[in-house]
Amino acid sequence: MNFDQLNTFISVVETGSFQKTAKTKYVSQRSVSQSMQKLEEELGFELFKRGKNKIIVTDQGQAFFLKTKEMLHSYFVEINSLRHQTTSVHQEFKIGYFSPFEGALMRKQVYAFSKKYPNIKFKITEESIEHLISDVSLGILDMAYILDYGSQEFLTKNLTSKTVFQSTMVIGVSKLNPLSQNNTFPIKALKDKPMLYYSPEKTNYLKHAFLATLPEAYQNIPVARVSTIEQMQTLVTANQANAYYPDGLIQLGSNTESEISYLPLQGNENSQKFKIQSIYPKQSKKCNLINQFLG
Repeated sequence: MNFDQLNTFISVVETGSFQKTAKTKYVSQRSVSQSMQKLEEELGFELFKRGKNKIIVTDQGQAFFLKTKEMLHSYFVEINSLRHQTTSVHQEFKIGYFSPFEGALMRKQVYAFSKKYPNIKFKITEESIEHLISDVSLGILDMAYILDYGSQEFLTKNLTSKTVFQSTMVIGVSKLNPLSQNNTFPIKALKDKPMLYYSPEKTNYLKHAFLATLPEAYQNIPVARVSTIEQMQTLVTANQANAYYPDGLIQLGSNTESEISYLPLQGNENSQKFKIQSIYPKQSKKCNLINQFLG
C-alpha cells in the first residue's frame, strides 16, 4: 500500500462514493474501485460493503479509517516540523488522552506549562483507554490521561499514577424528555432508551465500568459506543438516547449543549465517582518533566 491508496481510501469514506472520489482525483471510477480492492486484499479484510449505487463502510473499515487519518496527520505534522526545524533544542513530550473531556483538562495544563517552558515540543494522541495503557507501558507515550471509573483495574506493574481531577459521572438527557426537569435521573429510566458512551476506538472499558456500578436488575440494559462526540450529542439532543458524561469536564470543554440536561443518577451517586489519572512509567527518564508538568 502507498500514500496515494490511503488518501484515496480516506476520500472514499469521507465522500461516501467511489464516483465523487474519482472526480476529485481526475481518475476513472474503475481506477478508484480497483485501488480499494487491492488495498482490501493487502489488508486481508473488507473495507466496504458494495451495493447498487452505494457503499457502506464496514466496522473494520471505520477503525482503519480513524487510524489512517491519525497516522497520515502525524506523518505530515512531522514532515512539516522537520522542514521548519530551527537550531533551538526541543525536548519532546508525548501525551495521550481518551476523549475531548480529558482533552480540555490537558489543554489547560499544556498551555500553562508552555508559557514556562516554550522549548518543550508536545506530541498529542487520542486513543482508547486500553490503547493508552499499552502505549505508556511500552514507552510509545510518556504519559496519558485515563478515566478511572468503576471497579476497573488499569495499572500494570511498571506504571504509576497521579489524580489530576475527580468528580461524578452524570446522565445526559434531552430537554425534549420530561425527565430533564428532574434534579436526578431515576435509575428505572435506564431501561427506557439506549445508553451511549464516547470512545475514538472500539473498547468495552466504559461499558463494563458503568454496568458494574448498577444493581443486578440493570446489568443487561443496552449500552453502545459512538465514535464521535457530535454523534453522541446529536442522538441525545434528539431524545433518541441518553449518555453518560464526566461532570466538571463537560463544562470545562466546549461540548455543553443547551438542549441537554446533565443529571446525577438517583440513589447511586457514590458509585458514579470517577478520577482522571495521569499514568506514566515508574522508571521513566522524564519523571522530572512529568512531575513539573503535573505540578
